Amino acid sequence: MNEIRMVVHGDAVAEESLWDWLRQEPALRGRVRQDTPPPQAGTMGSLGELVVESAVTGAIGALTGLLAQSISLWLGQRHAQGNAHTTVTVTTADGRSVTVTSTQAADAERLLRLALEGRSAPDGPPPAAASDTQGR
Repeated sequence: MNEIRMVVHGDAVAEESLWDWLRQEPALRGRVRQDTPPPQAGTMGSLGELVVESAVTGAIGALTGLLAQSISLWLGQRHAQGNAHTTVTVTTADGRSVTVTSTQAADAERLLRLALEGRSAPDGPPPAAASDTQGR
């Protein structure tokens, strides 16, 4: 099964808000779930994650553009509402990840698409963005 995992850094309200936002997207209905992975050794607990899953190989690829656009729009809304410190880390099944914040909502869709599609930014990500498309 292919999965894209998202961690909303901040508060539980932000995670709940993104979960509600993604569940309202018709193409994502039934594909988004909340998950709490087991804590890593030496930690007190884990952050909750949102998971977009597909039982069909390749279906995640078809959803990447929609997912990138949805997260970007959600971050823009959070920023407009004064939630400037909302951060989301998106990780693909093969380990590629990108972290975007609501202050960079205008560029978030491009960064998310690049990471989810397995490409790197032609000139590198903007200084405010943290992106790792090499798969840690």
